[in-house]
Amino acid sequence: MSLAQTMRSLSRRDDAATELLDEATLDDAALQRNLADIRHINAMLGWTAYTVRSIARYVRGQGLTGFSLLDVASGSADMPLAVARWAARAGVQARIVASDISPQIVSVAQAQIDAAGVAGVTVERLDALALPYAPATFDIALCTLALHHFEPTAAVTLLRSMGRVGKRVFVFDAVRARLAYLGVIALTRATFMNYMTQHDAPVSVRRAYSAPELRTMAAQAGLRDARVWVGFPYRLALEAPSGE
Repeated sequence: MSLAQTMRSLSRRDDAATELLDEATLDDAALQRNLADIRHINAMLGWTAYTVRSIARYVRGQGLTGFSLLDVASGSADMPLAVARWAARAGVQARIVASDISPQIVSVAQAQIDAAGVAGVTVERLDALALPYAPATFDIALCTLALHHFEPTAAVTLLRSMGRVGKRVFVFDAVRARLAYLGVIALTRATFMNYMTQHDAPVSVRRAYSAPELRTMAAQAGLRDARVWVGFPYRLALEAPSGE
């Protein structure tokens, strides 16, 4: 498909597009570089700070002196670590679990957590679609830059699973938009990112959901009163109370 054809097709989610990160087995060196690229993209575009501000606003708004958080499909745990660093600076007690289904990714996340030396963060290998926790185990269930990896039915299951174990649900993901698509192509190539990143970043945009699609899935998942919006720069966001 040509660039012009892809640009025209962005009005609909590309279910057929696949990301290299979703393959069952990955080259360890390439995976390490890809996850490092994702951490850099999140930091450069302000998405890490955006997530931390959203969590901090909720914790402060609730008057919490401590909170628990489960991050699902966590990748290399940059978001949980960023939240934990904020909590430490703010004098808020945090218990944070970073999780992913891939043993390779869990290994990378564990190494990042060990190197960071930040208290209160652990990593577990978990299936986001079948979280093994009792209802309302966590104050917050978080998912960042992973929703687009799930097909619509699975995405609804993911949201329902998060709404069961978390008292508050936060989801942040890519936005399916032409400028976002062109932007990630330019960014990943101008900064000479890994081949996995150069392939997966634009595919992520093609697979991303729109705000109306996310609202529909949230309703199907039983997340009543879900608030869905698009934040800058090109960040699809959802915040909702527990579905229980």
